[in-house]
Amino acid sequence: MGRVTQLHSAGYRTPSELPDGVVLVVGSGQSGCQISEDLLEGGRRVLLATSPVGRVPVRHRGHDTVELLHAVGFFDHTPADLPDPAMMRAHQPILAPGGRALSLQALARAGATLAGRLVAVDDRQARFDGSAAANVAAGDAFATRIRTMLDELIARSSRPAPPAEPDEVDRPVELDPPAAVELGELGAVVWCTGFTGDFSWLDPALLDDAGRPRHTGCAGALPGLWYVGLRWLTHRGSATLPGIPKDAAAVADALTAHLRAGTHATRGAR
Repeated sequence: MGRVTQLHSAGYRTPSELPDGVVLVVGSGQSGCQISEDLLEGGRRVLLATSPVGRVPVRHRGHDTVELLHAVGFFDHTPADLPDPAMMRAHQPILAPGGRALSLQALARAGATLAGRLVAVDDRQARFDGSAAANVAAGDAFATRIRTMLDELIARSSRPAPPAEPDEVDRPVELDPPAAVELGELGAVVWCTGFTGDFSWLDPALLDDAGRPRHTGCAGALPGLWYVGLRWLTHRGSATLPGIPKDAAAVADALTAHLRAGTHATRGAR
């Protein structure tokens, strides 16, 4: 793809900054879906290489979904609560800002062409697998699980809630995913392949085999070292603004105890 303009989602700003032609968006997580939506609103042709990412309904039975998820303790789940530790590495589900719902099928109805996962590129074509329909289904299945969880909370708490209403973003769409696209048709590629932390400045002894900080709870692998803001640091919400204060309080308590222990040790040495 050397002759095609390429940028990571971190460098994307507006549809008008990209050359004419189809924009291939690779990855259909939070950034990929929102950038695709922005491109479509800017009148651009969008080819979205999808992936199996969950999505969260914005509202359910008259309530804000995120508020209900906090109430049900969804963000308080710890790593030990998960049936499979691999779930901690799962993609973050799609949740559009501003009270808007978002789904792959909604993007398709808005004009995006949905393809499967990008699997190969040569000097002529970019090729995709046949997973587009399965990726749409994965998002739908996640949304269904979230709604079931919220229904259980509403039933347990006797919260007043009207019956569920059809959600426009759930409406099926007929797909005709391409197996390949000619590079000559592309004006640009936006790589929405995720973000990760850069921990290269830490001593390698403090990192695991994947380059992530080793820790037990908030405590790092060195006395006097703690972390906040990491995904699944102590619970699902550790990397979210509402979840960070819980971990920050634990770090403050640990730091206070650490400093007091050092003070007592110094006085004892005298």
